[in-house]
Amino acid sequence: MKRFGVFLLIFCIIFSAALTTVYGQQANSRLRVVSSTFNRFIDMLSESARTYWDIQDNIPAVNILAPDILLVNRDNPIDRYYRPESMIDIARYVRSTRHSLYLEENAARAYIDMVNSMGDAGITDIAAVSGFRDFDHQTRIHNAEINRQANRFPREEARWRAAMIVAAPGTSEHQSGLAVDVSSAEVGFSLTTRFENTRSFRWLSQYAHNYGFIIRYPRDSTEITGVIFEPWHLRYVGIDHAARIFESGLTLEEYFIAYAGGIWSE
Repeated sequence: MKRFGVFLLIFCIIFSAALTTVYGQQANSRLRVVSSTFNRFIDMLSESARTYWDIQDNIPAVNILAPDILLVNRDNPIDRYYRPESMIDIARYVRSTRHSLYLEENAARAYIDMVNSMGDAGITDIAAVSGFRDFDHQTRIHNAEINRQANRFPREEARWRAAMIVAAPGTSEHQSGLAVDVSSAEVGFSLTTRFENTRSFRWLSQYAHNYGFIIRYPRDSTEITGVIFEPWHLRYVGIDHAARIFESGLTLEEYFIAYAGGIWSE
């Protein structure tokens, strides 16, 4: 029974990746295929497969399929007590709007290197605005956004709208320590879509992948990511993955399925 569960899971992943590739040139079809197949293979992760791999309940099961990529979203929540083993306060080394701002160690070192390279290119006004946030912190800001939306919409709709702007606790990449929100003096260091029109964003759009970062929530991807366009939100995935995502134009959700299905073999 255990082997059947494993076989079923692997078959589902490969099949979903194949469909994604076939429909890759058709945006609407690609969206339908990715959304449906992704949800299906999560459902297919049977108890027998979990036992076979000895997966612990506090680790998102999907991550075993691509152990060097952490996918955090509403379908793949992170454990409430998760914290990176090692973090660095990047505010000690580069500009930040906060007295201290922590990132996971590898992400922090890559971010510092990237900001230094931006300085060499004459862009010196970029600043980190938000980094690691624990579950409780995320709960507070998410609830505040729900209350803000509830001033205009019914409570249930307010919850839905809030989740697209401020991730619900347990579904935020910031808890992983791999995400950093950035801004610049050109927009008053605010987190706004106007950041898309700054020199900093133009540089990041062209070169961030060389340091392992991607623009996590690109324009016109809300139906896939579940999050509004956020030009300020950078996610560290490592140089190899970032290069592939940059070249393919996929979102992390789409790339995760393709990578787990063996589209990019090492």
